[in-house]
Amino acid sequence: MDAYKLLQNKIQDLRFRGFGGTSIQMHRAIFSIRLQKSNLILALLLPLFFNFLVFASLDLILQSWHALFDFWLRQIAPHHQVLEYPIDLGRYLLAMPFPDFSAGAPSSFNWWLSLIVSALIFLLTYFIPPDRFLPLTYILRACLLIQSTALAYFYFSPSTFPYDLPSYLGNGLVMGLFFLFLIPWILGFTYYVFNFHILQKIALTLIILGYFLLAFPMQYLFHGYLLSELSLLYLPLAYLVLGGFLDVMMFVAFYSWGMSWRWGELDGN
Repeated sequence: MDAYKLLQNKIQDLRFRGFGGTSIQMHRAIFSIRLQKSNLILALLLPLFFNFLVFASLDLILQSWHALFDFWLRQIAPHHQVLEYPIDLGRYLLAMPFPDFSAGAPSSFNWWLSLIVSALIFLLTYFIPPDRFLPLTYILRACLLIQSTALAYFYFSPSTFPYDLPSYLGNGLVMGLFFLFLIPWILGFTYYVFNFHILQKIALTLIILGYFLLAFPMQYLFHGYLLSELSLLYLPLAYLVLGGFLDVMMFVAFYSWGMSWRWGELDGN
């Protein structure tokens, strides 16, 4: 009986060992933790603190964006200027700066050129080796699908396109500003509740906020310059691929990096 029990224990132990005999550690994705009261309190207090910090710095943030736009417009488009988009918050009125770019519907030549280039890229995807670059094929075809819908729209009804470049840039920057307030709350539900040191939580939040404080104005400056040189034909592609989707992917990248930091509870400390 003792030998049978010993054999059972040995078999049970072998279930958690790899082919080299080393122990298989539980993956973070299925690791369960007990939420600590201190972490839950931080998950509430830290977002409030960072929201207050961003709100108190709004004038400085917008002035910095204005100076950034003014500098780069002098370099790449000296005939343009920085305009202000009013944001009415009740008792608080914000003047959102944005670059003064404009764009219209594509010419017949630009429309056909885009169609030909899109068709060539689509044919090119069949020559991309699927064993190593299959994700690249999917990305290119997804972009081509977006561009094909824009081509169809501007072919049948170019005059009814409901967006213009100035409002697109202004609304995009407003959305980015609200995203700065949302970031700490997303981290509060997905990062602060874990047993990271408070300095790690503060550091990751400041890094992400710092990145987006610089990325948002540069992103929409690039959009404005690109679309003014091309046309509104590429606005859907810029919005869906180089807009919010890119911002979400960058946030996920920073979050994944933060989750890879040493975690006391998982490291056995």
